[in-house]
Amino acid sequence: LSLQEGAAVTQRYTDAERRYLAIKEEVKGRAAALDEAVSQSAQFHDKMDPLLETLEGAVQRLRQPPPVAAEVEKIREQLAEHRAQGLELDKLLPSFSALCARGEELISRAAHDDPAAQGEAQKTLKPNISEDLCGNIRQRAEDRESKLNDVLDLAGKFWSDVAALLSTLRDSQDIMKELEDPGVDPSLIKQQIEAAEAIKAETDGLREELEFVRTLGADLIFACGETEKPEVKKTIDEVRRRTRNEDEVVHVTISPRSNKYKILKS
Repeated sequence: LSLQEGAAVTQRYTDAERRYLAIKEEVKGRAAALDEAVSQSAQFHDKMDPLLETLEGAVQRLRQPPPVAAEVEKIREQLAEHRAQGLELDKLLPSFSALCARGEELISRAAHDDPAAQGEAQKTLKPNISEDLCGNIRQRAEDRESKLNDVLDLAGKFWSDVAALLSTLRDSQDIMKELEDPGVDPSLIKQQIEAAEAIKAETDGLREELEFVRTLGADLIFACGETEKPEVKKTIDEVRRRTRNEDEVVHVTISPRSNKYKILKS
């Protein structure tokens, strides 16, 4: 080779070596970045996966909540349990939001000039859950609490009215039981007839209240579901039975006394 040709070969060799070293450094840099990305991805999923599992479980419970009870105390227990679960979720949601932000940060740090790397980063790091999960959980939790409160009010009215009806019927029965045999005293017979007729008028007035209670019971069954229907229906049937019994007792009390009173006055 001439000196000129030797210099050209040497230059090509030098250029090739420089490119090789540059490529080698770039590969080393990418390998280090990839190792770091893998490490950060693993750390991310170690935190995100169990949190997602918990949140998705919460969403499932809110989508298919247990039936609402019909008894006031049980509804209060359900409400307290729901609120306790809500407090736990309130503690988790900020962590979830922070991890979502961390995931987006990791995605943004992927090489923008490398579509494959960017796509892989999005697939690996982006949370496998819709962005509105937090809002979805909060909305469903609010809807559930609202329903529990509504049913609690309805159940309170139903059981309160049932208790008032039964109390009135018991008082009436106690009065009827206390009526002694009036013998042949027309004035005493008349007093007892008037007392029994007053009770009859009160019992007749209870029929409208009984119908209102029946309507409340139907609304309560609709709100709670079929699981609570037997207990509510049993209660309404019991009130009806006692009302019929009261009618019979009043009739048995008034009829013979009225006949005796007419005979004595004739």
